[in-house]
Amino acid sequence: MVRTGDKQGPKRTIRNGTRVLVRDLPEKVRKTSLQSAFGDFGNVVRIELMPEQRTAYIEYEEPRDAEDAAREMDGKMLERSKIRTKMMDDRPRAAMDHAIRVQEACLANLESRAAEHQQRIFGRFGTDTVLLQPMSGNC
Repeated sequence: MVRTGDKQGPKRTIRNGTRVLVRDLPEKVRKTSLQSAFGDFGNVVRIELMPEQRTAYIEYEEPRDAEDAAREMDGKMLERSKIRTKMMDDRPRAAMDHAIRVQEACLANLESRAAEHQQRIFGRFGTDTVLLQPMSGNC
């Protein structure tokens, strides 16, 4: 679950898997049109409309309703516009931290291998200090 707050009220909890992203909306779409189109799939808790981006987030009470709406409404016409829908993953964003740790481990591995390689090459010449050159490449 994710806690959120906005200008209209206190923080509240969003259950994972209950929000649908709707893109390519008509320019002058209203929340009532979205409620009408998406309300058939279940109890809509909240609609966040961003008309300047032609985007909306529709939050359902139940994850199954959100999944049904995202699947059924993708590619459908709404007020003469073909809309795109997709499920939103509202889990906390720890993935970037993980990606950074993986990159750091990869870099440390490359530096270690480069140092070993240089020691093998230059060690036979009696060179005690070898400067490491920046390396690029994949792990």
